[in-house]
Amino acid sequence: MKLNTKAALLILASCQFNAQADMINITVDGDLSDWGIQQTEQASDWLPNAGVHYTIQDQTGGLGVRLGAGYGGQAYDAEALYAHLTDTHLFIALATGHNPETAQNPSANSFGAGDFALDFGLNGVYELGINVKPSWDTFGIAGGVYGVTEWAYGLWEDDTLTGYKKSDHPTSIIDGILLGQSVMAISGPKTGYGEWASDKHYFYEVALGLDLLRTAGWGGESFNVHWTQMCANDSIIVDPPSVPEPEVVSLLLLGLIGTAWARLRKNIQMQGLAFELV
Repeated sequence: MKLNTKAALLILASCQFNAQADMINITVDGDLSDWGIQQTEQASDWLPNAGVHYTIQDQTGGLGVRLGAGYGGQAYDAEALYAHLTDTHLFIALATGHNPETAQNPSANSFGAGDFALDFGLNGVYELGINVKPSWDTFGIAGGVYGVTEWAYGLWEDDTLTGYKKSDHPTSIIDGILLGQSVMAISGPKTGYGEWASDKHYFYEVALGLDLLRTAGWGGESFNVHWTQMCANDSIIVDPPSVPEPEVVSLLLLGLIGTAWARLRKNIQMQGLAFELV
């Protein structure tokens, strides 16, 4: 039996192709269909493609019910949050009933959209923020990625609910250092999704390079992504997996290839077959 290097390369190419085929191709345009989100008026619409980490909660059906720390019904509902990591980028998607153009006017009981917050190491310290920048917001640039030095928080104090900690729910960036730019898209109102199909939903999509996370102090450990409104009536968190450095992935791959090659050669020799590389 002959096994030449060309055949071995074809085997490796096939493995690489299969790995690439498992990757999710996401376009940041406010349309979540490439995440696997459907529009069939069923609760299962919110389930994403395999490989996407997600949190789904609080489908209210337009009712003015209590959501998290506060009330507000669909108008303040944080519906679903998704995260997907590649070797180079973090992708985030949010489905919410909260209109991103809602004014920040607490005296009129109106609270605007918050920013995305990332906690490296899951220790309650949100080191990185992604600026949503609605029309009333005076801080920073739209889509800016910041190493945050100061966060704003919502209406609720510690233990409003059992286990509730105000520090766990940052709302918007007050101050920080601009590290770079994300790509962000926010949709207009959409209906026809989920169990309560008449509810209005707004979709956010964000993409940013992992180099920005590393600049902010991320070392590959687990982290979470958090979002809420300025009142923090309803917040949502998703925990993506940690990601090895690309060099580690390469070394692991080489180790697996070497192990597989050694086992193949041993099997051939044990069977008394001629082994030859050409």
